[in-house]
Amino acid sequence: MTKRKTPDQQLAELEKKQGQLNARIQKKKAQVRSKQRKIDTRRKIIAGAIALEHMAHDKQFEEVMKQLLLEHVTREADKELFGL
Repeated sequence: MTKRKTPDQQLAELEKKQGQLNARIQKKKAQVRSKQRKIDTRRKIIAGAIALEHMAHDKQFEEVMKQLLLEHVTREADKELFGL
């Protein structure tokens, strides 16, 4: 014969399931964020490579990029990467 669970036991069981589900949701959200970061990083690498290549062939574009870099790059080590 099976014994019926008390309302307190049922509540504890449901809260445990809720905690497990919340943990799964957080894990899945982290996976989605990680995937989005990887995609964003890849896009930046490709766009940067194209811009650097274009700078080598178009002096006007090179000047515009240098000005943008001077305005937005604040770390000296990063500026050195671009010869600024």
